[in-house]
Amino acid sequence: MNVDRVSRGAWAALVAAIAGGVALVTIALFFTVGGPFGTINDAVLIALVLALPSVMLAHDELGGVVPLWPARLSLAGGIAAALGWAILHGAFIVRIVDFDDARPATGAFVVSNLLQAGVGLWIAGASLLAGSWLPTLVRVLGIVAGLGTVLLSVGLLLGGMSHPLTIAGGPGYQLVLPVWAYLLSRVFRARADAARTSTATTEGAPALSTT
Repeated sequence: MNVDRVSRGAWAALVAAIAGGVALVTIALFFTVGGPFGTINDAVLIALVLALPSVMLAHDELGGVVPLWPARLSLAGGIAAALGWAILHGAFIVRIVDFDDARPATGAFVVSNLLQAGVGLWIAGASLLAGSWLPTLVRVLGIVAGLGTVLLSVGLLLGGMSHPLTIAGGPGYQLVLPVWAYLLSRVFRARADAARTSTATTEGAPALSTT
């Protein structure tokens, strides 16, 4: 196991969890106070999504039931979707592209939601198909968070913020995903620490005599 990759995944999952919590606060402030909190929310969500590729790499490192090459293709697709989403939302913040979530998605917002759905599919699928190293609670939360992200994305594509699928997917995306990321960071940390301890014990053991 690549311990450093799993350790980086632990830190990245923690960043995603914190960003998700901050995003929940800023979106609430945006709808109640307005002002700059919408832009702050967008920036925090970019930080969350940019943390996900390291989470995906650590998840892949610990393995699952999917054969190697399909798993690698899924990993590449998930990372590409996350990076593409972050780039598009960065372009939105600086007004290079425009998003209108009050009606069915058009233009760049279509691409953004397709990429977001891809991230959600990866989270749900990786959680479902992970190996026995993933605790049941974290597995279930990952599936709910991933499917919530997909539902939210489809709802935004079809009808904007008021679409029933957007409303149905919102809790999974906004509430469950940060909790999943936090618990996953603890799992990654525990696995990395256990691997380091095992390596240190093995290296410190006396060599067997050959005489």
